[in-house]
This record gives sequence, C-alpha cells and structure tokens, in this order.
Amino acid sequence: MAEDLREYGVTVNMLLSGGATVTGMIPEEVKRDLEGNSQLLKPEIMAKPIVYLASEQSEGLTGERLVATEFDSWLKNRNQ
Repeated sequence: MAEDLREYGVTVNMLLSGGATVTGMIPEEVKRDLEGNSQLLKPEIMAKPIVYLASEQSEGLTGERLVATEFDSWLKNRNQ
C-alpha cells in the first residue's frame, strides 16, 4: 500500500505490538487463564511509537514495519 499511495503523499506504516497484548479482544476465559503471565504486553507499549508516527519526526517515513517492543532500538538505529 505504501508504494501505491506514495504519489498521493499518503504514508503507510505498520505498527505491531511485538506479542500478545492485553486488550478487549481477548475473551474473558482466556484472559483469566493468562492472568499473571508476564509475557502479555500492556497496551501502553504502543504509546511511544504512535506518538512518534503522529509527529513531524516521522515525516516522509513510509513502508516501515515497526514493532513496539523493539521501537527504542529501531529509533536509535534510524537516527545514527
């Protein structure tokens, strides 16, 4: 999609949490089974990359696949 929309000035990026995330999409019975599981990510993991993507810092960024759990490392490598 990024290539298809580039000529129109539309940027397209994909943001993934990086693992199973506690959301309203997890059925209650599954959530109960997973309670206390440190492998589940909190939704807040998405905040920093979302703010970045909505900021001027991401100007011109398109066609990227960002993983929230790896965001700090990705950003550091990008800024080098």
